[in-house]
Amino acid sequence: MKIFLSLFTFSTLLLFACGTVKDATPLLTTDDLPTALNTLSSGSSVKLAPRVYRLDEVIILDGKQNITIDGNGSTLIMNSLSENVIHLTGCTNIKLLNFKATHIEPSGPTGCTGNVLYMDNCSEVLVQDCDLNGSGIVGIAAYNVDNLQVKDNYIHENSQYSIIYQGPSLLLANNTFEDNGNDNVIYFSYVEKDGILGWPPDTQIGSDTEREGLVMRDNIFK
Repeated sequence: MKIFLSLFTFSTLLLFACGTVKDATPLLTTDDLPTALNTLSSGSSVKLAPRVYRLDEVIILDGKQNITIDGNGSTLIMNSLSENVIHLTGCTNIKLLNFKATHIEPSGPTGCTGNVLYMDNCSEVLVQDCDLNGSGIVGIAAYNVDNLQVKDNYIHENSQYSIIYQGPSLLLANNTFEDNGNDNVIYFSYVEKDGILGWPPDTQIGSDTEREGLVMRDNIFK
């Protein structure tokens, strides 16, 4: 028994020493974040080096599947007021985690016209533990996105809406919405009876609710 325990203890220590039980996600270190992320292959998982990234181009995932981007506490700043920070199009099973995303501060009366996160024709998208803030016209703009989950985020000071969502399935849980435009409401629409997505959205929501295509729970509106 003593020999077995000694061997087990030695094997456990060896596993930790070799790093086989540690997080195997590679740390992405780059000065050209848009190119590095735009060229990710489907099935990739990356963790960003925790720093400030100033972006001259949009981060675009186009037609990708099964990708996880862990921001690792980094900050993404779009240098153009008219561009989105991140754009997902035609993607499935995408996880965006733990980063702050914003634009440079506008210097004139026009302000910002780009969204923070923009997505279209996607499914199974998770946005979690992110700070989506300021100068973006909308925090998350999602059109024809099925099963979008937005959890544990701080979405604030976006000039028009915190979220614009066009069906068919949205979960909002444990988010804080603060000082967004249009009275801090979510702009929401669901699939119409004839199968056509209603546009523009016909419902503005400023508190937790459940209805067809929408579950909101434990959110804070300030």
